[in-house]
Amino acid sequence: MHDDSIAEAGVGDRHRPWESVGDRRQHGDHALVQDLVEEAAVAAALGVSGERIHDTHPELDTGAPKDPEFLDSKNQYSRCVARLPASLPDFWIALAHAGDPLPGAAIVDAVLDGLDRGALHPGDMLPSSRALAAGLGVARNTVIAAYDTLAAMGVTAAVPGSGTRIAPGTDRFAHALHAASAPRCAEEAPSDPWDTILVPGVPDVGLIDERRWRRSWRHATALPPSTSTAPHVAALQEALAVHLRRRRAVRTAPRDLRLFPGVNPALATIAGEFGAPVVVETPGYRRAFDAFRATGSEVVGVPVDTAGLVVDRLPRRRCLVYTTPAHQYPTGVRLSMARRLDLVDWARETGSVIVEDDYDGEFSYDVAPLPALQTLASDRVVYLGTASKALSPQLRLAWAAIPESLRGLPHAGHSSSAGVDGAAASMLAHFLDSGAWDAHVARAARTYGARRAAVRRALAEYLPNALVLGADAGLHLTVDLGSEAALAAATATLARHRYRVSTLAEHALTDGDVDDTALLLSFALIPETHAAAVVALLRA
Repeated sequence: MHDDSIAEAGVGDRHRPWESVGDRRQHGDHALVQDLVEEAAVAAALGVSGERIHDTHPELDTGAPKDPEFLDSKNQYSRCVARLPASLPDFWIALAHAGDPLPGAAIVDAVLDGLDRGALHPGDMLPSSRALAAGLGVARNTVIAAYDTLAAMGVTAAVPGSGTRIAPGTDRFAHALHAASAPRCAEEAPSDPWDTILVPGVPDVGLIDERRWRRSWRHATALPPSTSTAPHVAALQEALAVHLRRRRAVRTAPRDLRLFPGVNPALATIAGEFGAPVVVETPGYRRAFDAFRATGSEVVGVPVDTAGLVVDRLPRRRCLVYTTPAHQYPTGVRLSMARRLDLVDWARETGSVIVEDDYDGEFSYDVAPLPALQTLASDRVVYLGTASKALSPQLRLAWAAIPESLRGLPHAGHSSSAGVDGAAASMLAHFLDSGAWDAHVARAARTYGARRAAVRRALAEYLPNALVLGADAGLHLTVDLGSEAALAAATATLARHRYRVSTLAEHALTDGDVDDTALLLSFALIPETHAAAVVALLRA
């Protein structure tokens, strides 16, 4: 994403940022002190010496023009250059040479990445906003906004008489901050070749109230340093127990909540602890298949129809069953109440355990949401939740409400860097306790509901014969075009227009499980005004 306001910065070509000053000087506009200081700062930001700028502007050495104002400015400029190092640390030079101008969120992410990798350290000085803006080729306000975000997160601190530095202790929580700092970073990643993502699982992080988001991060980073994540984990367990009981009627005590750095580590830990064959829905969540297989578990697929998991096809033996009853992934259908009761009966008869992945259960439209499956059998169901769909996939936190039979289940290595980060846990606990989560979900549900309605209207107009599934809940629906040829033509057209999509068949456990006639259409990122244009492409 390019910053169109670069011209407002008065910097000119990013590879010769001092040129505009020289041009003005050649036309008789005497250089002001601020121009000269800016040139010196640019030299530092780009890692060049003051002599290089003198080479570009020989009039500085010749002394022309000779008026007192210019000579005084030249002297101040020379003193400024003399105080500058020949270059800044490699981290900032690499950032300046990264290519296209960076948006503010990407600057924040780059700083956090530098902390995470050890390229930046507590106490390191940040370049001035003017210098970094010139070096990156962006408006100064872009850098100021990024610096404000870093300060709000507690990453930087102003030191009187010494500029702005990386705050002490920041390296303690750099990993969590890098994972979940600026909610817009995921959308602004320059490496993604697609203009619009229509695959499921990507929420509109632009709906997050950044003021409340930053407030929760400030709270987390202001807590006293601790060598243990236990206090942070305990705070999140308490907040989640209240939240789940109130929002999803899940009955659990804080001590029965386990935290993980994502859904996949949770699934692998649960499967490893249970030690039995795993049953998955097909089509289903491919990453879950991979997580279970990585544990060495036998993985068995059971089909899905318009009422959800076909319970009659379950094996008559003890198993771990992974299901997505609120909004089956990827078809989008809901597990009917009759099937839910049958599934619970089967689990009790066989001694099995059900893993209920409630990945986007917060969003329901036109119909009342069904309560979590866990409410029917808390002794047989592991309730699995995550912040990745309701908030941001960059916030790598998942939780499992476990039955008594699995109380030996550990947190996923929360004492190591690969596990749950204490700062992230504290941030989410504050976000929940403050009411920010509820406010966000209410706002997001209104927006997603309007986008969903626009997509459904467009489907009725352009594809009246298509079979649409999963429109009652979640952030995506399934559109069955009726033939492989129609699907191939539609996906090719979408790709030409740089829309990234996936097909239903891609989510089968084994090839041939599902007819290749349907695609998945996420409406989370489709503005209402664009819905008709996107859906019209499916008619190709």
